[in-house]
Amino acid sequence: MIVRLEIEGELLSQAEAAARGQGIHFKEFVSAALRQAVADSKAVAPAAFTQKVHDFGTHLESPWTLLADLETSAAVLRK
Repeated sequence: MIVRLEIEGELLSQAEAAARGQGIHFKEFVSAALRQAVADSKAVAPAAFTQKVHDFGTHLESPWTLLADLETSAAVLRK
């Protein structure tokens, strides 16, 4: 299968130089790099999102219940 791929100028130059440095054809270099990238992407599983839950002892049904509780507590403390 023949696939055409556009590669930016600087990246192309770097890849060609790396292939020459390894003494292999550019096509072999690109194929090996793609194989490695695919293998690396499979090795890293996405982390599962977790949310810690903290119970601060306050269970509110509405802000009005909190206000009523505070007013009641304040009235008790004044006596």
